[in-house]
Amino acid sequence: MDSLADLVLAAGALNGECPVWHPGLRRLVWVDLRGARLHVFDPETRKDETWDMPSWIGCLGLMEKSAVVALRTGLFRFDFDTGALSFMAPPPYDPRRFLFNDGGCDPRGRFLVGPMHSPMPPNDSDSGPQEAPLWRYDGEAGWAAVTPPLRVSNGLAFSPDGRRMYQSDTTRKVIWIHDYDVERGMPFNRRVFAEVEVTNPQGGPDGAAVDADGFYWSAIFANRCLLRFDPDGHLERRVTLPVDYPTMPAFGGADRKTLFITTANWPLSPGERAAKPFEGGLLAMEAPTAGLPSRFYDASR
Repeated sequence: MDSLADLVLAAGALNGECPVWHPGLRRLVWVDLRGARLHVFDPETRKDETWDMPSWIGCLGLMEKSAVVALRTGLFRFDFDTGALSFMAPPPYDPRRFLFNDGGCDPRGRFLVGPMHSPMPPNDSDSGPQEAPLWRYDGEAGWAAVTPPLRVSNGLAFSPDGRRMYQSDTTRKVIWIHDYDVERGMPFNRRVFAEVEVTNPQGGPDGAAVDADGFYWSAIFANRCLLRFDPDGHLERRVTLPVDYPTMPAFGGADRKTLFITTANWPLSPGERAAKPFEGGLLAMEAPTAGLPSRFYDASR
């Protein structure tokens, strides 16, 4: 069957990730993790502005005229007007072994971010720790570990009422659900929400978003699809995509009914990338229901 999603930007991203709709700018902010770039895409003009980062960038948290960006080397504030970066905090891990991967803001504006084990030379065959927790940034108090450790943390999202937190474990092909204490910013009572069957075992559940009906949309990396689960963890639909490597969906547009999807091309050879322009591009489709409003980082938390 034909895909419901169209290519809106042939970005050629090595590892597109973390799309977030900025309602004030009316733009989609997203990153190329391995390409170390921050992108701001205007769906009306199809113009995409980019800024190079000094190291790999995993995710971000929106602010009115800036963003909190999680680089491999630490947490920084990025100014949309000037492109300036200002240091906020060092990472809570050894950057030779880990990097910040998926993350975002909780219902009260706290910034949470999970790890990916990705050792740098000469530690490619790393015998040290290979898993780390989801962290919450508490400003001057530093970082707090809030979940059991994972190797590749993805799929962070919250239910419409903020009382449930989702997190996927790409390596284990599992989506977890936690109860969430909104007042304290603390997940608890972790259990399996869904186990994902994949045709390509190199992939699994990657980034995700929750819609206004409480359904969880998961991009299945290396498996050409989005999966939509109902609030009880039952698979409601599968959306086939024109790419092998979708990474994360996000709702945007004035009515929050456009579903943007970032993708990657890093597993492909240069020749394969030239022959497959959709890979590493930005996709968009009309969603069956609106998404939740974008959450902004609250520095006072």
